[in-house]
Amino acid sequence: MGKAEIRGIVALRKYWSRALENQPDLHFKVLDIFSGVDMMVITYVNHNEVKAAETLHFDENAMVVMASACHSLK
Repeated sequence: MGKAEIRGIVALRKYWSRALENQPDLHFKVLDIFSGVDMMVITYVNHNEVKAAETLHFDENAMVVMASACHSLK
């Protein structure tokens, strides 16, 4: 969506609104979920059959404070 980093609720809402407008058939099939200390990794296949992994880092209130994603080079 043009930026590697998104900060704040307003920017996140704008990101997802634009993403859903550009890809109305967007959907995911979860393959696996891994848990760690204050983090989790979700692997999935997206609507274009591209495999991906997303890592979520949580603070002491269980709120996501950082997330990153990697996609297969297919």
